Amino acid sequence: MAKKLWYTITAKAQAEKPVVEIRIYDEISFWGTTAEAFVAELDAAAAGGADIVVSLNSPGGDVFDALAIYNALRRYAGRVTTRVDGFAASAASLIAMAGDQLIMPENAQLMIHNAWTIAGGTAEDLRSTADMMDRVRDGVVAAYSRKSGQDADKIVEMMDATTWMSALEAQALGFCDLIEDPVRLQMSSDLAAEVLRKHKNLPAEVSAMLDALEAESPCDPAPPPATTMDAPPPLVPAAEPQANAAQATALVGHVYAACRTAGVAHLAEGVLLSCGLASKEGADERIVQAAEIAGVCLAAKMADKAPEFVAAGLSVEQARARLFDALAAASEQAVDNRQRPDANAVRAVPALSITNFYEARAAARRRAS
Repeated sequence: MAKKLWYTITAKAQAEKPVVEIRIYDEISFWGTTAEAFVAELDAAAAGGADIVVSLNSPGGDVFDALAIYNALRRYAGRVTTRVDGFAASAASLIAMAGDQLIMPENAQLMIHNAWTIAGGTAEDLRSTADMMDRVRDGVVAAYSRKSGQDADKIVEMMDATTWMSALEAQALGFCDLIEDPVRLQMSSDLAAEVLRKHKNLPAEVSAMLDALEAESPCDPAPPPATTMDAPPPLVPAAEPQANAAQATALVGHVYAACRTAGVAHLAEGVLLSCGLASKEGADERIVQAAEIAGVCLAAKMADKAPEFVAAGLSVEQARARLFDALAAASEQAVDNRQRPDANAVRAVPALSITNFYEARAAARRRAS
């Protein structure tokens, strides 16, 4: 199947500072282009320290790739602004959380829910997949909580219920930072409305919006994402998602087994969170990095930091820098090793010296004579 990009990345020169504009206007990773390619292209475009603006109009997609993109944007040293041009549902809402500022037009919609997957294999494979999905959920909850300020229990409740939010509701709950005037909504792709309708608890107003959008004349469609070929690819066969899910499940099992072999079984979940399920090669490379990160953390006597660093997607050098900062901060606390007398303590009595005893007695006799 021909690969089609579900995003565009454009570097623009501005008078004050260069800006990298990212548009995610389709299902994330749906056409076979993974977050690995996305992050590589982003790194190249933003190499000069540009500000990043991410525009979203997506029904969701692959949660692993969304996590990888979220982590890449969060690690970026420059300013990141995210905006919802229409819908940011499911995995797309996770990417929206990466912005230093999240902007929503008044008629935009944000939706959060629990991630799901299709699994197959042995009982051990299924248990590994379930454990992995729990870890993914923890990472997603942390992202929503960090952005909104809501506690984890509240976020879990919202995800369990499949929560849709207007811009005003998102702002009231802390997810949205700025509301703009309403915009003319457009469907991001032919399949977007169909995907959105499959989500639970679709509000009546959102359903009405989708009806209106689908009824519009196709003469003014939304600008399509860039594609690697002139001709549009055919629709994905029904069996393709199952194949992708089977590949993902196999890769999860490979990551757990490889991490056990490398002696870093406790970092398997972090490897999955930070690299997604792009490829076996990418996972193996991340496992090597995870082992090195575990080693430098152990050497710094901060072994407990390794899972955090790996899950956050830090490189070995970035992990070293974090450890150096932590050690430097600890060394700034002055340590006084001098013993100070305790006012309540009993004064110690000097030990008796036989030599001193005889010398003192001889001196007393001389004084007496």
